[in-house]
Amino acid sequence: MIRHIAERELKGYFSTPLAWVLTAAGQLLLAWLLFMQLEIYLKIQPQLVARGIQLGIWDLVMKPTLSYAGLLLMLLVPLLGMRTFSGELQSRRIDLLLASPATPSQLVIGKWLGLVVAFVPLIGLIILTCATLQLGSGVDAGRLLTTLLGLLLLTAMCAALVTWSSSLTRHAVIAAALAYSGLLLMWLLDGNGSQDSLLSQLALSSHLVPFFNGQLRLFDIWYFLALSTFTLGLAVHRIWRLGGGR
Repeated sequence: MIRHIAERELKGYFSTPLAWVLTAAGQLLLAWLLFMQLEIYLKIQPQLVARGIQLGIWDLVMKPTLSYAGLLLMLLVPLLGMRTFSGELQSRRIDLLLASPATPSQLVIGKWLGLVVAFVPLIGLIILTCATLQLGSGVDAGRLLTTLLGLLLLTAMCAALVTWSSSLTRHAVIAAALAYSGLLLMWLLDGNGSQDSLLSQLALSSHLVPFFNGQLRLFDIWYFLALSTFTLGLAVHRIWRLGGGR
């Protein structure tokens, strides 16, 4: 049942121009940023070598571009997913969904999974574009794989957040605003302080950046999985309440 719901969502996204436009625009923007960073790197490379500065193409080209990719996903995922349940509530199709054999958890997970898979092509294109630099430089494949995992976890968390926010209101714009507010709050938290502080534990950047550095830390993985699971649980509870608590 979850697979069928996810497939329906995925087809719905790509049956309209929005998903195609977001994927194309995101890829073009990141490709432009990558080559802009590469041009700057080639200009300053002789100075770096002369001064003995140990900064390579990953630190000055790949990492900034991938950081932009993370920010772009935080912008695009709520934009595409803001109608996940808001559209159903506004059109009253939610009554049909609640009357179907699908349980609230199946509805939520299916819609969330469809939204996550919709961004897999864009994430794949981002990694593939960066991997093309392997032809002329020593790009670390291990760092690319950890970055891929980090971007997928970030996408899953953003998708879970907007899935929950869209279940709270029939207005898609409000759902997107709620999701953006949550992501902005987590991004602006001070993640540069003590590692034992609460703000450091909740700061999104302090858990995302290590993936770009090639660091695979279990706590960072659990951070994204825990937030995704928590918000999906809230969405399931909300849909369950809409169905009369049955």
